Amino acid sequence: MRRSAAKSRGDKSRTDSVPANAASVQPVETVDIVPGRLTESTWTSMLSQEEGEEVVVDIIAELMEGVMDRCYQVYLQRQLIPFSVWWAQSNLVETLECLLLRRDEGDDPEHELFWQEDQEPQPCAIDCWAEGSVPVLHAAQG
Repeated sequence: MRRSAAKSRGDKSRTDSVPANAASVQPVETVDIVPGRLTESTWTSMLSQEEGEEVVVDIIAELMEGVMDRCYQVYLQRQLIPFSVWWAQSNLVETLECLLLRRDEGDDPEHELFWQEDQEPQPCAIDCWAEGSVPVLHAAQG
């Protein structure tokens, strides 16, 4: 006996009453990226939110770069005059010091012992290898 013949009439009528397109509808499967914690739909929403944050970060970085460049330009403008004055003053002072040499008074020679004249050193002994150190005797011819 076939299975279909074994079914009761009530079972047959139930299967016939189900619409044909109901069989094509499948339950939605949720794919877990991290099982039990992160689904694919949550993952895609996080990615889209992250892309939005990256756009904001790029805009803020561009604005900050412009602001910092302008701050640096203002800083340079404020430092330009003081630096120029300092540079001119130091160069003038250096030039004048080269032109107007100061006389060094030095130390008092009567009171400082290292300014006294040294004694003449003793002559050193003649080396036997030195030129002319061996006396030459001339013999008389005769």
